[in-house]
Amino acid sequence: MADFPKLISYQEAINILNTIPLEPLGTQQVHFKNALNRILAQDIKAPCDVPAYPTAAMDGYAIMFEDLELLATQGLAILLPNKAGNPTRPNLTKAHAIKTFTGSIMPLNADTLVIVEHITLKDDRIFLNAPIDSIRKSQWIRQIGDNYKENEILLHKGDKIGAFEVGLLAELNQSFVQVYQKTKVGILCVGDEIIEVGQDSPHQNVVRSVNTHLLESLLLQMGQEPIIYPITKDDKTLIKAAYTQALKECDMLLTTGGMSMGDYDYTQEVMQELSQIHFKGVRLKPGKPVAFGSANNTLILGLPGFPNSCAVTFLLFGTTLLARLHNRIHKPLCLEATLLEECKRSDSRLEFRVCEVFSHNGKLSISFASKKSIQSSMVNNLTHNTALAILEENGSDLPKGAMVQVMFLHHLV
Repeated sequence: MADFPKLISYQEAINILNTIPLEPLGTQQVHFKNALNRILAQDIKAPCDVPAYPTAAMDGYAIMFEDLELLATQGLAILLPNKAGNPTRPNLTKAHAIKTFTGSIMPLNADTLVIVEHITLKDDRIFLNAPIDSIRKSQWIRQIGDNYKENEILLHKGDKIGAFEVGLLAELNQSFVQVYQKTKVGILCVGDEIIEVGQDSPHQNVVRSVNTHLLESLLLQMGQEPIIYPITKDDKTLIKAAYTQALKECDMLLTTGGMSMGDYDYTQEVMQELSQIHFKGVRLKPGKPVAFGSANNTLILGLPGFPNSCAVTFLLFGTTLLARLHNRIHKPLCLEATLLEECKRSDSRLEFRVCEVFSHNGKLSISFASKKSIQSSMVNNLTHNTALAILEENGSDLPKGAMVQVMFLHHLV
């Protein structure tokens, strides 16, 4: 049996994930309305300048800047109003003004817009009621290409399409876009003690299949295609059969449980027999027993069985692999925050400890007080406004007020 790295550092694990040879998934064309949460496989360019003409950004009166003093003293005569959507562009003549509404193309010869709040109407003429030096040439006018210019790249290959990107695609009249195919991710939970949601058991020593539905939901939020396999008992033959099937059907396989050193932890044995292991064990809390391997074109992550550990290790490692399958570079959002209370350390491993995030006067702070425990089994610790405080390997206790790096969970999804 080939040897492989064991109990490596977090950074060593990330380096392996980022450097192992890996082919991105194929692409497909989808309607822009079906592109939410998908990853772009093309650059999206502006087909033309927007706006195509100088356009009013406020309701006001279009004038020639050279008539400003006349507006302030004798007033200007008013021509027919210029509504948004007018099929023709009006022509402004000297000593006149045209009422022009937000979104309207500016009249020909008009180079300034005076907002309605600065205008007084008297005897069919308009007068300036603001200081003359407060009016600037071209103010309140969106110039040609202010939004974007023809052929400007507005969305890049590898960008994730969210609601705002869908809005932009609609504005661009981009009916179809090329996106990467969804990653088919198998989820295989192993353990005699696991029962499905809704299932009854005469025994007390059981746990619900939290990991199955937690991982499925995370993958759906990421725009992937989860494939749920039946809960598998601690039987090596059954595990091997399920594993073999998943390797044929999936781009990535997530297994949970059976990765520690117990007598019935057969999952790691099956993983070693059916795949090439790239590392097993990371100096990490939570998630020390995590493993990464591959078999043909299927990537495999062996995740711990406790829900907290399972979720955190998937977010730390699985998102890196998913990004590579979509030809992206994964960059978690990390910011500095202030500790609201003393932080005790009892482990030398690098720790991603769940915390609650607060914002006050634009400054971030974190607290562990609302978290009932730092144990790996407590999935309720991940709910609400939760992030991961990054506590350095071989670090010591931290005093109240210390600055800590924080990784945001929602950004990982």
